[in-house]
Amino acid sequence: MLDVLQVGNLTVWLDEPDWQEHVEEAFKQGASVSLIAPPDVRGDLKSAMLSLAVEPIELGFLQIYPVVERVQRLHRGFAVQLRVMEAM
Repeated sequence: MLDVLQVGNLTVWLDEPDWQEHVEEAFKQGASVSLIAPPDVRGDLKSAMLSLAVEPIELGFLQIYPVVERVQRLHRGFAVQLRVMEAM
């Protein structure tokens, strides 16, 4: 089971049109994710986090819900660090 869990970190920008696909692909490749949002789209970041909390991501035979490890305020916006619970 450990072969489908985190081995690195990938940064995904929320303003990319296919951000959710990038997040799912990062987890499939074994990475944790830093989801970055500019300060003017805090509402979109909230919606994104709710979406990830409601819809599981399929990792092979697993259906996982990423957990928020931390939230940071950056000079360019906000960063949410996502991780698969089983790897903690």
